[in-house]
Amino acid sequence: MIDRTLGRIFFLIGLALLAWLLFILKPVVIPFVAAFFIAYLFSGLVNKLTRLGSPRWLSTTLVFVGIGIGLVLAVWYIIPLAWKQIVYARDSIPGVIYWVNHTALPWITHTFKLEPMAINANQITDTLMQYIQTNYSVDSIQSLLLRLAQSGLNFIQLGGTVVLIPIISFYFLLDWPRMLKQMHRLIPRPYEKLTLQIVSECHAVLRAFVKGQFLVMVLLGTVYAVGLQLIGLEVGLIIGMVAGLASIIPYLGFAVGIISAVAATFFQFGLDWTQLLLVGVVFMIGQAIEGYILQPFLLGDKIGLSPVAVVFAVLAGAQLGGILGMLIALPVAAVIVVLLKHIRDFYENSNLYGEQYGLNDLEDAQTVKVQSEHLDVDIRVKASEQPKQRDDQDEK
Repeated sequence: MIDRTLGRIFFLIGLALLAWLLFILKPVVIPFVAAFFIAYLFSGLVNKLTRLGSPRWLSTTLVFVGIGIGLVLAVWYIIPLAWKQIVYARDSIPGVIYWVNHTALPWITHTFKLEPMAINANQITDTLMQYIQTNYSVDSIQSLLLRLAQSGLNFIQLGGTVVLIPIISFYFLLDWPRMLKQMHRLIPRPYEKLTLQIVSECHAVLRAFVKGQFLVMVLLGTVYAVGLQLIGLEVGLIIGMVAGLASIIPYLGFAVGIISAVAATFFQFGLDWTQLLLVGVVFMIGQAIEGYILQPFLLGDKIGLSPVAVVFAVLAGAQLGGILGMLIALPVAAVIVVLLKHIRDFYENSNLYGEQYGLNDLEDAQTVKVQSEHLDVDIRVKASEQPKQRDDQDEK
């Protein structure tokens, strides 16, 4: 008993030290985690190409070439749209300032009995330049340049990480079968069946969630883009696309989309309550389609989390891993839910949860667990049919 207890204590200490080491090395570990997740997402496609007779290296290369072509086409299509919207926003700034000075501020001044004021772009520019000349000396400029240099180094580091993730993902995919075999060999033989069952359940949940979430993003973005275009919003297409992509993080797509659409409506139509109402209708329809059609039929209850738990998971992911943490928060939460279900089942079947059966209390019990210091035995009890036969003879 002592050896078993000491073994468990050392195992828990080793697990805690590993978690602490991973936390310390978080900047180094995150690219590998992201690369492993990307490799996991595309391993099925590579396996299908391999089963068709293509070598593993060629299948992996074809998948990455396809991903690269898709990203290039997306960027090639999105950049002109984004540039057009930026130019449109720049040209709309004078009209917005005019509307603020002649409509919004007079209404606020009259309603709340405030002192009249107006926005003067030239005055704002002069004030800003005067503030910079007054408060920033040569030393301040040097420190500012130093900060910019440090920011540049951080940007280079970020760019290196972005380049490193696809390379690591390529090698992960290339060695994926060998990695799975090595992980399989690490499983203790007595727990092999249970571990493979848990892994299979986690894989099924993740596969269903990723496929469903991807379809939700595409269809929801299409609904937003078409709706905003139909109500006459010139930037509706790009806003719908961005809102659909942002919906990978719960509630973020709706927030980003409606805020951007309201701002674009002000730029294009001014304070037009009819257009604002139409924007609200578009996003209400989008939310209704997502909540009553897309989520139930494409995702269902793949995660098993309440809305409050979803918000907590996203915020926890943002705190631990930033944007990447927010992206993987729900898949990780789905895996944790599967693990917690098995932990609950183990707890409910343990002696700690329920009373132990005595030898005289075996009428309704089918299995009796007997534990000793070095051996765990499960005894299956089968009810005897002899008493029933005797009762039948007595009745005769």
